[in-house]
Amino acid sequence: MSKFWVASHITGIFTIDDEAEDHIHKGSRGAGFSINRGTTTWVEESDDSKNHIFFNNQEVSVDQAKISNHILNHYQKAVGKHRDKNHGVSLFHEFEVPIACGFGASASGAIGSCLAFNEFYDLDFPEVLTYNLAHSVEVEYGGGLGDVAGVIQGGWECRLKPGSPFIGETRNLLENNYHVATITFGEITTKSIIKNDNWKKQINKVGELFLAELLEEPTISNFAIASKQFSITSMLATPEVTETMRELEDSEILVGQIMLGNGVFLIYKNRSDLSGLENFIEEEICYKTVKKYD
Repeated sequence: MSKFWVASHITGIFTIDDEAEDHIHKGSRGAGFSINRGTTTWVEESDDSKNHIFFNNQEVSVDQAKISNHILNHYQKAVGKHRDKNHGVSLFHEFEVPIACGFGASASGAIGSCLAFNEFYDLDFPEVLTYNLAHSVEVEYGGGLGDVAGVIQGGWECRLKPGSPFIGETRNLLENNYHVATITFGEITTKSIIKNDNWKKQINKVGELFLAELLEEPTISNFAIASKQFSITSMLATPEVTETMRELEDSEILVGQIMLGNGVFLIYKNRSDLSGLENFIEEEICYKTVKKYD
C-alpha cells in the first residue's frame, strides 16, 4: 500500500491567469495559507479487475472524481503492458476538510494521488513531473488554479507568477504571530466561477488592484485586509460571509473569505478574541505539507 498525507490550502485573494497554451504555465496569482487538516490518499490492489475510487470510505463514480480518475488512468497508461490486467486498483481519499468549500481538497487529493501511484507502480518519476501533473489536472477540470503551488510552498504564501510548482513563483509572507480559525457555511462550485468569462473579468480587475497593495507590504494583517476588500469588491462574498464581516467589524479579528467557498477565515492574536463566536474550527498553519506513511 502506498499512502500519503497532504495539507489543505486556503486562498484569500487571487487572479485567474489561464491564457498560456499549456496547463503548467496556467494558474493564478494571489495569497493564502496551508493548514494542518488535509487529505490522506492511498492505493491498494483491487479484489477484481476494475478500478475503484473512494471518498471517505464511500465509493464514488468517475463523474464525481474526474481529477482522481484522470490521474489513475495517466499512471496506468505509463505502466502499460507491464500492469497486471487481472487486478484493478482502489484509490482512497480521506478528507479532513469539507469538499467544495474552498479548502483545496481537490488539490491535496491530486498531489496525494500522483505521489501514491508513482510509488505503487514503482515509476520513480521526479517530483517536478508529479507536481506538474497534479497542477495540470486541477486546471483542466476546474478544481483550482493555485492550490497545488500554494500547498508545495507551505505556510503563509503569496503566488507572484502563475504555474505549477517550480514553474510559477511563490514566496512566504512576513509572519506576525497570528492564529487562524475557519467557519464554513456551505459549498461553492469552483468551476462555475473560474470557467466563467464574466467572473474572470471582474475577479482579475479587482484582484490585480488588491494584490498590488498587498505586495507593497506583504504581512499577514495586510493579507487579511486585502482579502476582505477583494471578496466584497469582486462581489464573490455571499450573504453569510458579508454578515459575518459586518458582525466582526469592531472586533480584534481580521476576516477574509475562503476562496472559492461559502465560508470565512478569522485571523487573530488571542484565543479570547473568539469568545462569543460559534461553529468555528481553530486551524494550525502547516509548513511540512506532504508526508509519506511508512
